[in-house]
Amino acid sequence: MTTSVADKTPTSEKVWRRHTDPPSLWIGVAISSVALHLLAFWLMRSYVFKLWFPQQSQAVIPIEFVELSPKAKSVAPNPVSITQNSQATKLSKQVAPIDKSTIKSAVPNIPDRSTIALASQKRAIARQRQQQLAEQQRQQQFTEQQRQKQLAEQQRQQLAEQQRQKQLAEQQRQQQLAEQQRQQQLAEQQRQQQLAEQQRQQQLAEQQRQEEPVGEKLSPPKSQSQGGLFALWIPVSEEEQRAIMREPLPKELKLAEHIGSNEKEVDSLYVNSNLELPAVEFLVSLIIDKTGKFMEAKVIDPSIPAADKSKYEQFANDVFQGEKFQPAHYIDGSTPPELSNRFVRLKIERR
Repeated sequence: MTTSVADKTPTSEKVWRRHTDPPSLWIGVAISSVALHLLAFWLMRSYVFKLWFPQQSQAVIPIEFVELSPKAKSVAPNPVSITQNSQATKLSKQVAPIDKSTIKSAVPNIPDRSTIALASQKRAIARQRQQQLAEQQRQQQFTEQQRQKQLAEQQRQQLAEQQRQKQLAEQQRQQQLAEQQRQQQLAEQQRQQQLAEQQRQQQLAEQQRQEEPVGEKLSPPKSQSQGGLFALWIPVSEEEQRAIMREPLPKELKLAEHIGSNEKEVDSLYVNSNLELPAVEFLVSLIIDKTGKFMEAKVIDPSIPAADKSKYEQFANDVFQGEKFQPAHYIDGSTPPELSNRFVRLKIERR
């Protein structure tokens, strides 16, 4: 029986040795790894680690609330308890693992309460400031309304005063016009009466002259006692006339003035033959229109008896008939009155 080549090939004997570590080594490595991981985790979550990274720390915020309300001040001691809790946590970490959810929920609560308190304080301050601003605006609006009311009341009073002044001026103007018209009517009536009386007297005189014999128509020569009848007048000063008149005259009104001589011989047949007037002086009011024309004479002297006033007025009208006057006028150029009065002292003389 033949043997195989494989069987013939010699084989060397090798001794294989396996390296085996002791179990205690692996146990020590595992424990060390776990301890290092726990230490690193603890450092990341501890208060000391937060001090190393202030940008992630929120524990220093409660220190700012020391000067706020007592409620905010009561939050200040919390960091001490946090430190104590962290120290207790250090001790407990050596024995048991740390509950991460408990740490996350406990630590951020304090800065949240302080932030809420600060926000509430700011909102209260902002609300108070808004109330103050609103109150100031309300006061300003009230003051402005009162000022507007006062201005409106003043304007209303001024308008009412102006309206009242206009009404008074209009009433005075109407009264003056009515008085002037009344004076004109009276003057016209008296003039018509005087003209009618003169015509009647002339007719009577003409009838008497026609009834007389022819020899008696010749007028006898004047005796020494039958002299001519003359009239002299002196205008009363403006101050005296203003004092005598019942109604005051405007200060700007210049009174009418006579143009020509203040002496005149009365040659009226009616006056010379029928009026037996003594040589006296009396006060007469002359009515002059706005053109300077004589309208009428009125005797206003209280010394003349009422029964004789018509005779003296007839004499005065005969004296001033046809005389010209400078009409009354205002200094400022305003419209002159329709009629005006001029007082004169008329004197009768026989020569």
